Amino acid sequence: MASIQLRNQLTATDKVIPTPNLLDGSSATTRAKDYILEVELVNQPISIGLFKDPGTGYDPYVQVFQIPKGSKGTNVADTGILIAQDDNNGGVSGGNSKITPDTIVPIQPPPRGLGGTSRVPTRPTFPTGLTSLKSAPGVDYVVRVTSLDTLPSNSQPFTLQVATPNGNVALKDPVTGATLDAQGNIIGGGSGDPLTGNLPVARFFDKVAGGHFYTTDPTEKNDRLNNPARYQSEGDEFIAPAAGNAKVQRFFNTASGTFFYTNKPGEIQFVRDNLPQFRADGDAFNSYNTAVSGAIPVFRFTNLARERENPQNITHFFTADPNQRRAVQGRSDFRDEGVAFYALPV
Repeated sequence: MASIQLRNQLTATDKVIPTPNLLDGSSATTRAKDYILEVELVNQPISIGLFKDPGTGYDPYVQVFQIPKGSKGTNVADTGILIAQDDNNGGVSGGNSKITPDTIVPIQPPPRGLGGTSRVPTRPTFPTGLTSLKSAPGVDYVVRVTSLDTLPSNSQPFTLQVATPNGNVALKDPVTGATLDAQGNIIGGGSGDPLTGNLPVARFFDKVAGGHFYTTDPTEKNDRLNNPARYQSEGDEFIAPAAGNAKVQRFFNTASGTFFYTNKPGEIQFVRDNLPQFRADGDAFNSYNTAVSGAIPVFRFTNLARERENPQNITHFFTADPNQRRAVQGRSDFRDEGVAFYALPV
């Protein structure tokens, strides 16, 4: 059996949603934490348990939304279909919530998202025709941890458990897609995804520095997503492979405010020995140094316009998109430097 357990708290800074209680008024709200659930194998019965700590005074409520595979975002659950939910699992008022393969109460019609002030039933429910909660091809799930009624103002601890008979399961951050550990913290480094071990590399354009920034780090991603005045998100550019045989090193150019990335030992040593404006930032992510099966090239360009402004403003652009590469090759202000390293496609 594959299982994962996560302990966390509902806090004052969590997402605010309408309470699921049918008896509450339309203005009643509570707080919720969303987790993307990824199941490795299809047609696997999924069991979900939500447990409050003894002595806490709230009523746990769990919901499951179905979303297209690979979806993410702050409100990703609201774009999906609500396919299962439970309040008390057996009718014990204020008790824990559990969804098991045999917890079936059909409803009509299948509800979609919470949609503002709408309310959903408090009994364990599934859409009509669904005989159990099983993993399906081409989809992921959002598990929402919340409460039936308005939460007390203080933090409320909970334990979330998910299990399937076979394969692997992972709970992920809904914004970044990064895998979470048993305390709900994002796992960093090359082992972030227990299903593949691979991590998406996000690309941002820094409007102030005039260069691009690449990262797998969820904190760095969130910092930039929360500062759109400076950083323009350009999505995931490629996937850093857990099995990569070469670490990409990152250097910060203190003259230009931009970053340089390379996995080549000779270039790393040259930058350290000859370019004092560059500060070593350590390992950025994994890569391949050769074109292994399934890998794609990541191309590098030098921004000549920035260097004409100031010779120390050494700035590079990286892309895994062949069409983007051809477009940049047609510009006189960039020099094509070929393949920087190899990664996996998004």
